[in-house]
Amino acid sequence: MTRIIGVTGGIGSGKSLLAACFNWKGVPSIDADEIARFALTPESACFERAIAIFGTDALRPDGTADRAYIASRVFSDPSLRSALNGVVHPYVIDEMLKRSESCGSPLIVWDVPLLFESGVDAFCACTVAVLCSEEIRVARVMDRDGADESQARARIRAQITDEERSRLATHSLRNESDAASFANEAFALIDRIREELA
Repeated sequence: MTRIIGVTGGIGSGKSLLAACFNWKGVPSIDADEIARFALTPESACFERAIAIFGTDALRPDGTADRAYIASRVFSDPSLRSALNGVVHPYVIDEMLKRSESCGSPLIVWDVPLLFESGVDAFCACTVAVLCSEEIRVARVMDRDGADESQARARIRAQITDEERSRLATHSLRNESDAASFANEAFALIDRIREELA
């Protein structure tokens, strides 16, 4: 049976870098964001239900989702965010379980931004939270996504705090230095987790 390691962290924290470190150590990963992005394409099973939450204003002329419009609405309205998550999260979880069953590896990483908020941690043998100061995360999100400071802070504050993540996670790692130092700490933790789950 494949055992699941949940990796989480706030936007801009570097959780994807941790997932990459697991990959380098031979542990495959599944990116929940990638599946969630597919959920908002016309080919997905939950597209129509997701769009119905926002109405036709959420559609571009070609029938695809207007992601910028949807993002602006969900980050400013918690009830809309909750409604969208109620449609997308079950779809994402179902797809991740299917991929995990067919991966052929004793361990797999689930890279999930809302690991604890969505209850996905219930599927995990252990969890790792990547922690980082808000100021560094704001700078990373502005640089990476072209967001302004207020947009970056709104995205960060739409998620639980690092204190909550640290309390809920089995393990935590800080990512506030250079990538090489973080990777070395991550590799040591991965070896520990392998021993614990052996």
